[in-house]
Amino acid sequence: MHGRDNRGISAGANPGVPFGRFGRMFDCPPNAKLPDDALALIASAMIKNDLGKPITEPEVGDENPTIPAGYTYFGQFVDHDITFDPTPLSAEVSDPAALIDFRTPALDLDSVYGRGPDDQPYLYDGVRLRTGMAPGNADATVGTRHDLFRILDNSIPLLGDKRNDENKIVSQIHGAMIAFHNKVVENDILMEWAGAAPDQPRERFDAAVSIVRWHYQWVVLFDYLVRICEPHTVTKILNDGGVPRLNNYLKTDAEYPYMPVEFAGAAFRFGHSMVRPSYALNRFVGTQPGPNDSTDQTTFRRIPTFSTVQDPDDPTEAEQLLNMNGFPGTLPKQWGIDWGYFLDGIPANIDLPQPPPPDSKVQVPQLSYRIDALLVEPLTILPEFQKEARRKGNGFLMNLAFRNLRRGQLLDLPSGEAVACRLGIPPMPANIVWAAGSLRHSSGSDLPDDLKDELEETTSRRQEVLSKLNGMNHQIEGRTPLWYYILREAEYYGTDKMSADPGVAFGGQHLGPVGSRIVAETLIGLLYLDRSSFLHCMPKFKPHPEITKGASSFTLDRLIAYALS
Repeated sequence: MHGRDNRGISAGANPGVPFGRFGRMFDCPPNAKLPDDALALIASAMIKNDLGKPITEPEVGDENPTIPAGYTYFGQFVDHDITFDPTPLSAEVSDPAALIDFRTPALDLDSVYGRGPDDQPYLYDGVRLRTGMAPGNADATVGTRHDLFRILDNSIPLLGDKRNDENKIVSQIHGAMIAFHNKVVENDILMEWAGAAPDQPRERFDAAVSIVRWHYQWVVLFDYLVRICEPHTVTKILNDGGVPRLNNYLKTDAEYPYMPVEFAGAAFRFGHSMVRPSYALNRFVGTQPGPNDSTDQTTFRRIPTFSTVQDPDDPTEAEQLLNMNGFPGTLPKQWGIDWGYFLDGIPANIDLPQPPPPDSKVQVPQLSYRIDALLVEPLTILPEFQKEARRKGNGFLMNLAFRNLRRGQLLDLPSGEAVACRLGIPPMPANIVWAAGSLRHSSGSDLPDDLKDELEETTSRRQEVLSKLNGMNHQIEGRTPLWYYILREAEYYGTDKMSADPGVAFGGQHLGPVGSRIVAETLIGLLYLDRSSFLHCMPKFKPHPEITKGASSFTLDRLIAYALS
């Protein structure tokens, strides 16, 4: 199977292989099913009713000091690149072997390139990808230059995967990848390095696609994956240039790379816990006193991640300025991201029109939230499902935690404990699963009172859920939903990346052992089985100096800085 072609040989889907399929990584029995009211109970305990603080105040218990906020949405972009299951949430059960993955199971940027210029010429302008209007980025050193290319009153985007317009941050990640391609394809030094004839447009295009993909894959493997997994996980699996140790991903009957349901339905949904409740985009947007704070000049309101609107399919111009809601709608004026607000290694323009108080400091880059079993309040009102929830009179249909738990049951996922045992990892006992805090938190006596109270309140909520489930005759000890288990595991074990983290008692700096293994093996497995990836074609590949600009390591900030400078 290492020698099999998959989609991704050229820009767009490989002819003759129109889709991929899901499968199982572990031969474990499905977890016990819970009714919707029990799932809603767990989901309610996973929501933190906190709209966040201004950009001038750190959030010790919530923020992950090891991962800037940009990686939250880069992870979402990667997810959209490799997997999409459109099975209705109302379905009773899904057979993973029959599920079609409408994204190619490869890190090939088909969400950007679509099916290529021959099949989807409307995405292209010659060898370049089309771009939209320039929104303005508040004089950022490295900032978004163009919105996505849109039609119909400049609201509907033309792109390979519409989900990359579902919020105003992931759409700009997508736009940065478009800018990356457009800059590479016009660089004669890179074209010569790739062996493309300078006067042959198709050769330039094909060379640019390979260069862009390989540098993107490098960032996924050696930057993103290293940040989110337990230390040394990626190195151990890669096996120092030998055959990767994919003990759980590789299947002898897998004809093509497949998408494990344990990854797509649980493990890679860890990124939902990293979402902040609100964001600042640049020195103009999300950094100024809100309209209700005219007398309180110390409050600098960020823009909420999501909020409800009267008609999600046709938001008013005023509603588009109230949240990060995406599709449909163009980027408002001056909403281009200053990437120094989202990534380390890029200088941020913090010359605010209205300076913060003397004793405060603009906290940039903004940090992701910790990887834990808590989701922020805006994720209870997903705009995409607002109409359905109103029609059915069920607000939980907008609740991301509820939807993820229900999706796990739909896919017949095993319990977290069962997967841990299959990996040879001692499963967490129930008294840890349904508590809060990390293994480096005992009594919490070393914490300020407000943080100690926060941990105690979370533990109390989880214990109450456990008690109510037992009262409903649902035996859940030892049968924890896989998605919740992986989040709680990260919260408990994720303390190794920054020992000086003042909020180390909250954990969540990285995934735990089960989550790390599933995520790392899947992403490395997809690269290993892709004949067009650098890991298959040229394992000793290094990013080109023309793109790295002399940086000692090539990370997401370097890719975006090259693309947008």
